[in-house]
Amino acid sequence: MKDYKMQFEVDGKKISLAEIEEMEMKRYHHVFEIFGKKGISIKLDGVEKTQSELLSLSLEDAKRALAQTREEICKEKTLELFSDEIKSSDQMWKEINETADFSQPYQQAIVDVKTENISLPQFMMFNQLLSKKNDLYMPSTIHPEHYFFDANNKGEQRIIETFGMYKDPSYLDLKPAGSKDYPIQPDEDTDIVMMGKTYLADNGLDTTILGMHQLKDRGNRMEVKLGVFLPASAPKEIIDGHKWHLMVEFKNGLEIAAKKKPNFLQKILFKIVLKKLKSNKK
Repeated sequence: MKDYKMQFEVDGKKISLAEIEEMEMKRYHHVFEIFGKKGISIKLDGVEKTQSELLSLSLEDAKRALAQTREEICKEKTLELFSDEIKSSDQMWKEINETADFSQPYQQAIVDVKTENISLPQFMMFNQLLSKKNDLYMPSTIHPEHYFFDANNKGEQRIIETFGMYKDPSYLDLKPAGSKDYPIQPDEDTDIVMMGKTYLADNGLDTTILGMHQLKDRGNRMEVKLGVFLPASAPKEIIDGHKWHLMVEFKNGLEIAAKKKPNFLQKILFKIVLKKLKSNKK
């Protein structure tokens, strides 16, 4: 029995974990179909699965099968296999950039999360683990539409994901940003703001995507306001879809974080880091 709890709310509506897992499974089936059309075989523990077998897998086995397959394909081959989709999504973001009217308020995808027995230090340890492993396996288990992941020691990430579950996978550079880029004012009780801007990995074009996550330390609990922002002229389907994307990946990330147990020294270091990071929201 799990000794932790998590609660998700979007647009004033509570979303159950069962609803999130149902959406997650739908996206696994979507990716399985994409791999099938490309002739990419998916294996579970070394055994190739047919499309009908893939559709009958449990969620946990679907996670393992896709993650094992992606790790076997490797990063360089992934870029080659999805080069056409990357070109298509590059063009989409170019058009979104060209039509953006920054005098209008941003569209917002906001997801509010509350946990019990999953703390902010545990979540930070999960983030460190994700960057340290820097593989294709763990990101794939966090969301089936995480095709590619590569992190550096500057806090930057290069990814391929179907942003907002919309059209083709996008090849993106995620880079930390500062308070001058905040699309909204942080809540007064926010301890850490994780702010980032997003660029096309191919040519550095600003996609206009902003990410702003607000983290609130509550002892053995935490509260988080996940936020992604796009210009008003961008397709609304991206914003609506990304609410679900955020819920799926954050739920899975929290489940990994729940297994991390910071020792005494790590707790002390966290307090020092937290004090330093608090200044980022000012």
